[in-house]
Amino acid sequence: MVAVPPQGESRMEKPVEYVVRNYQKGDEKRMAEIFSECFGPVTPRRVLQWKRRSGRKPEEIFVGTVDGKLVSHVEAGVQQLHQGEGVFLRTVGIGGVCTDSDCRNKGIVTNLMKIALDRARLEGVSNASLFTDLDIPAHRIYQRFGFVDIVTARTYIKYIDYPSIFAKWLRYCNRLVKADKIAAKRLQGWEKSVTIQLLDVGTMSFRVIKNRFQRLRRPSEQADIEFSTDLLTYTKIMRGLVKWEDAVKGSKLRVKRGHPADIEMLNRILNWRWHD
Repeated sequence: MVAVPPQGESRMEKPVEYVVRNYQKGDEKRMAEIFSECFGPVTPRRVLQWKRRSGRKPEEIFVGTVDGKLVSHVEAGVQQLHQGEGVFLRTVGIGGVCTDSDCRNKGIVTNLMKIALDRARLEGVSNASLFTDLDIPAHRIYQRFGFVDIVTARTYIKYIDYPSIFAKWLRYCNRLVKADKIAAKRLQGWEKSVTIQLLDVGTMSFRVIKNRFQRLRRPSEQADIEFSTDLLTYTKIMRGLVKWEDAVKGSKLRVKRGHPADIEMLNRILNWRWHD
């Protein structure tokens, strides 16, 4: 257990005193709350199952606490990284890098990463690796530690019944907004209807009322936001591979109705990105 005094770096907000320690039984409840906000809804039972299945030892899991409350998490366990047929590289797999939204920009998770990587060096491991989304704030942390992008594969998907996928996405948004404090604050009071005309699928519509996403069986005649595009472009926008404004400029997306501020909010929803 290490007590860390307040740190004052220009890129950080108000300094805070926190304690760094290893995982302890009973941490699953707070881990589930933080994981739900950062990665998507998960239960304490599910977190415990992950820990057991991964075989991570307590000394490979680092957490930061403020006033005794767990607020940040990083795990770093030695594993084999597949390099080709029959070829494996011993690596430290970094995972679960996250911090409660109330305690971000204070250097906590950065310090957890440093401690995890220092431990890896002492164990004689030559490298560390991690898997992450393409466009998230944590990239700044990874780059400061010298992680480089070595992606060599791409995921392909074919939608057979997209309306059912759309309905499941709305249900998932309702689960996300319950777990994501920043999203809930941003969405507070934003009650709008959206109509999406997917040229190769059909028309779908939803509305947001009191932070609740509802699918509309029939498109609203006077939707607050209405736009048309193709499924490929829409999917790439949701995945962060194509920017909304670029799709508009390239005539891949046409906005028929929508105030700029509402369009900005819709973009945050589609990407589930709530950090400026």
